Parts: sequence; C-alpha cells; structure tokens
Amino acid sequence: MKYKNLLGVLIFAFASYFGNAQTMVGSWKGIIDAGGNKLPLVFHIKQTNNQWEASFDSPVQNAYGIKTGSTQIKNDSISISIPAINGSYKGKWNGTDLIDGLFQQGNFNTALVLTRSNEPVKLEAPKQIIRPQTPKAPFDYYSEEINFTNTDKTVEFGATLTLPKNKKDFPTVILISGSGAQDRDGSMFDHKIYWVLADHLTKAGIGVLRVDDRGAGKTSLGPNPQLLTSKDFAKDVEAAFQYLLTRSEINTKKIGLIGHSEGGAIAPMVAVTNKQIAFITLLAGPGILGHEIWNYQMRRNFIQPNLTNADYAIAALLVNEMNSQFRYSTKADSIKIGMQKTYANWKQMNPSADETKLFTAKGIEPYFGLLNQFKPALAWLQFFMNYDPEENLSKLKIPVLALNGASDIQVKADENINGIKQALTKAKNKKFEVNILPSLNHLFQRCNSPEQPYGSIEESFSPEALQIISNWINKTIQ
Repeated sequence: MKYKNLLGVLIFAFASYFGNAQTMVGSWKGIIDAGGNKLPLVFHIKQTNNQWEASFDSPVQNAYGIKTGSTQIKNDSISISIPAINGSYKGKWNGTDLIDGLFQQGNFNTALVLTRSNEPVKLEAPKQIIRPQTPKAPFDYYSEEINFTNTDKTVEFGATLTLPKNKKDFPTVILISGSGAQDRDGSMFDHKIYWVLADHLTKAGIGVLRVDDRGAGKTSLGPNPQLLTSKDFAKDVEAAFQYLLTRSEINTKKIGLIGHSEGGAIAPMVAVTNKQIAFITLLAGPGILGHEIWNYQMRRNFIQPNLTNADYAIAALLVNEMNSQFRYSTKADSIKIGMQKTYANWKQMNPSADETKLFTAKGIEPYFGLLNQFKPALAWLQFFMNYDPEENLSKLKIPVLALNGASDIQVKADENINGIKQALTKAKNKKFEVNILPSLNHLFQRCNSPEQPYGSIEESFSPEALQIISNWINKTIQ
C-alpha cells in the first residue's frame, strides 16, 4: 500500500569509519528490510575547510556517490538534504557511535538509526544489473512528455503519454501506482515496472498515461502532505482523466484505469464517482479490510516463524491489538498511550510468554518505532486501516479485470481475490474476470519463492501477465 515498500524494521550497522569517535565524520551504512528485500544505505560525512559535506549510496540499486544538498551540523543535530531523491535525513547524535533520526523521501518518512564501525571503506565498482525488459529507443509508438495541474492548481504533475501509431479509436488507460511516492516508471530495484507495462500495452494498440506521484519525479508535493490519504490520490487520478479529455486523438468513451496495489483501491474510488470511466484493471488490489492486510504484513514482520499454533495465536493477539491503535487516532501521543495500555494488558494476560521466542524484537519499542516511522503519515494510515474495498467495488457495473500473484506476500492472493469477487457479485456485475496467477509476486514477477527479493529477479513483469492484461482490454473494449 502507499508505504508498503518500507514496512520492515530498520537495522543499521556501519561499513566504514573515518576520524575519531568524537566527530560525525565517517561513513555510515545500514540495511533496510523492505518486504524481504535488503537495501543497504550509506552516508559519507566529511568536513572540508570548516564546511560539512555528505554523499549518499544505494548499492543494491547500483547508485553510488549521489550528491546531497546542504549538510548542517549544530551541536548534536545533523540535517542532510538529498535533492536527487527528493529526500533528507535529520538526526540526533549521541556523541559517539549512534545517530537517531528520520529519513524522508517524497511523502514518506521513516525512523533511521545509524551506528558506526571501524571497517575500512570499500569502493565497489557498480555491478551491471540486467533488466532486459526495460524499453529501449527507438519506439514504434508516439511518446510525449507532458504536464498538467489539478483543479485548484496546487499540484503540477509530470507524466508520459504513449499512443499507438497508425491506429484510431483505441482504448487508453491511466496507470495508478502502488504505495510510496513512485515515479511514472515505477522505478524499483532497477526495474521499471510501469514503463514495461506501458510499453507492452502501447505496442498492443492501447494508449497509456503514466504519472509521477506527488513528490516524485517532476510532480510537485502539494500542500499539507501529512494530511494526504488515498482519497486525495483519487483526485489526482481524476486530474489525469481531465487532461486526457483535452486530447483530440483519444476516444473519451474508451478511457480506463489500471491500479497496482493501493492503486487497486484507488481505481474503484474514481470509477464509482466518474461514470465516464469505461473499465478498470486491478493488479494486486485489495479485496478485504485495510487493517486485515496491514495486520497480515505486520505479523510477518514481528512474529518469529515456525511457532506452534498456540504460540502464534498469543503473538498475533499482541501484534493485531497494538496495530489497531492506528485505526482510532491520528495523534501520535494518543496512539502511544493506547499501545502502552495494550501492551500492559497483554503482559498481564500472558505472564509466562517468552517474547524472545515469539517475536523478532521483544518489548514495546518496536511498536513505538513503527509509530515514529509513520508519524508524518498517520492520516493516510488511518484511512487505509479503516478502508473497506467492498464499499466501492459493490457499486461497479463496468468491466473489471482483477489479477493477483499466488506468491504475493504483501497482498495475499486468495482472500483478496475472493473479496473482490464477492463485492462484484454483490454489484451484479456480469462483466468481470478474476484470476490468481501462479509463481508471481507483488510486482508480477515470476519468482522461485514468495520471499525471493525483487532486486534479485531479472524479470521486471511477467510476459504472461502482460499478455492477459492487453488481451482483456482489447477484447472487452471494442
């Protein structure tokens, strides 16, 4: 969902150290666990002529020496701007080997604790990462960089419109991204998943508009980002739709939506209120309550594997109840008090529970860490936790294609596809198809196991899934 790619607990250790422990000079490396994908992050801090400087690495993404903006250090506080990723890092130093802070990129903020070590710096040559599906020019279709604004002119969007050549009266889709501030290409682990999808669809005779999310690429962040929810992102999609209405070469009766992950919740929101939407495709979209999806993800993160059923039930009770606090408030202090009461009650009910055996990290601090991670996005999280997809799906009469991957560990296929099917049946929709595709993960890559990291997979998007999507659109929208 909008922050799904950074739900894991951050565990950081240094890769290198310059100077003595009484300054912040040094190289600071950590590993973020994002849905089973290990992402090393490295800050290099130095001082030249009384000026602080920093650079930034993301080794798994083959990105080294990323230039930062200003680096400010005052007493025990450090602030680093990272314009290249629309991000920043701000932290408090303990005077020796730890910086406790907040990492920000676009709309997303997460707690980031840095520690240091004495290992020498290794300058690794960038590894060649093969992504054979990434489109390469020249293209046998029209591709145009565009800009448009929302109704109240508070956000300017950057986007790419691709249109088939030598074809008229074709369908056109708007791609709606999954959670997190993503660029129009869906750039992730050197994959360009939405560009690969757009390239295939346009070659199949389908126009595609793919748009940078707020705070990513060439799209501005807009006002009050801490108050944004999926409903605001639905309005952004409506702005994209209104732009397409201005294009004379597009058949306005054949505009549809393709939503991935959280985009699979947003597409039905738009289609229910905009009767001009002709069809929608849901890729790993939700079909059950948001808090059920969230709790499933959190249980995977917090609970030790291979527990007995009895032990798992005890552990799951705490994880579910601790996370339920996000449903009831958007005030961090209130959520923290709720967590403290919940944890105390659980301890009282289970005095002999061995937390080391049950959980990946014992105590209440991991939950406070989660609270700090989502503190700037509590409005978004509360909306997601309480959102019921049936509310909109049960009103849809237009054609719907819903696909989920059997190896998806973020949006579990069986229960979500069943929820989508039940809601569309309730709507008496006779124009829908649902399917679970074997061996595909959340990004629709073929994988050897559900836990295989996205970045280790050469394939960006299953060709079989691509063909199913384009065939369905062209068959359905004549």
